[in-house]
Amino acid sequence: MMPTSTPPLRPTGDNPKRARLRAARLLAFSLLAVAGVLYVIAEYFRPGHPWLGFVAAFSEAAMVGALADWFAVVALFRHPFGLPLPHTAIISGNKRRIADSLGEFVQSRFLSTDKVLEGIRTLAPGRRIAKWISRPDNSARIQSYLGRTLARLLGSIDHQQARDFLTQAITSGLDTLDVSTLAAQVLRSLSQNRRHQWLLDEALEQLYGFLQHEDVRKELVQAIARQMEFVPSTLNLDERVGRAILQRLYDALQTILQAVREDHDHVLRRRFDEVVLGIVDKLMHDETFRERVQTIQTELRHNPEIGSALSAIWDELQRWLAEQLGDASAPLSRRLAGAVQELAKTFANSPRAHTWIDSQIASLAPPLIERYRRTLGLFISVQVKAWNDAFLVDQIELNIGRDLQFIRINGTLVGGLVGLIIYTATHFLA
Repeated sequence: MMPTSTPPLRPTGDNPKRARLRAARLLAFSLLAVAGVLYVIAEYFRPGHPWLGFVAAFSEAAMVGALADWFAVVALFRHPFGLPLPHTAIISGNKRRIADSLGEFVQSRFLSTDKVLEGIRTLAPGRRIAKWISRPDNSARIQSYLGRTLARLLGSIDHQQARDFLTQAITSGLDTLDVSTLAAQVLRSLSQNRRHQWLLDEALEQLYGFLQHEDVRKELVQAIARQMEFVPSTLNLDERVGRAILQRLYDALQTILQAVREDHDHVLRRRFDEVVLGIVDKLMHDETFRERVQTIQTELRHNPEIGSALSAIWDELQRWLAEQLGDASAPLSRRLAGAVQELAKTFANSPRAHTWIDSQIASLAPPLIERYRRTLGLFISVQVKAWNDAFLVDQIELNIGRDLQFIRINGTLVGGLVGLIIYTATHFLA
């Protein structure tokens, strides 16, 4: 679901980036002012001191260089002196083209299948996942997440409906028990009133939290910077722009997460509903799938008391699980924590498992990339187009404006030196 409009965005308030930008502007303007003062003084006293001609030549050329570069820098963001001169206010005047280019860049370069697979190989997700889960605090976090997931899953089941169905199905004859239909009914019960949607909410929150880790952010910034041949690496400009692009991607992802949280009819929720209903449909109608399920039925026999026995077992099991999962000191919770820690330790010391995860991700990534990269590119393009001109200019100027001020500073000094060289050469040749 692509957004059609967003609230108007305003330039952000004061922050360290804005303070550094003001300092760079002040330095560039101060050099221009110094050059102007030197020029006036040199010209005033020049008749009695001929050597001041060199100072005047330097300061005059410095002012020309400073003003020329000031005009070039300002023309990127706005009209100099408010005059609508041709080829000024370039960024705001080309916002739609910039938005389309950014979306196309992310789609064709950053999210191209070859680049993503190269990034997966470089990132080595299997090894990084193993390293992450081997930390005690992360193992405890996984155990807590599994406990909450199991508790919520247990609480989302309609126990009366499940008990009645199990009793009726089993007492009618275990020889004819249709396990596929049973599983489909349980899933359908879970999907009633969309009680399964909390699984999607939790998964999205965990994904966003994973992307916030500093090592992941660094890898993504470097991956973006390597693809930006058109941006010079001087003063780490490529990484600065990479961080700016990554921040925009994070903002877009946060917007999507917020939209999913607030919109109970979001396209991702509907897709998740379709997946659950698709599994139910396979359990009900896909003969190949049903035959696979039926292979697990091996030693079931007729028993007239099986229904009441299973009903009692279900009630007791449900009560016991709820108690165990709700108490961190309970035996089941402690066993779950120990199992997670042991699994994390085993996985961390298994390079073959790391390689297997890498290969699985690499095999699953291409169809997902081809399916969603155009959607993401269009989403980014629409988001940028929705920004007002002032916000777009402000964000770009905050991230690269300070470096552009050094162009003005360099223009002042280099212009002055060139003017001095020309004046000196002309003086001595004359």
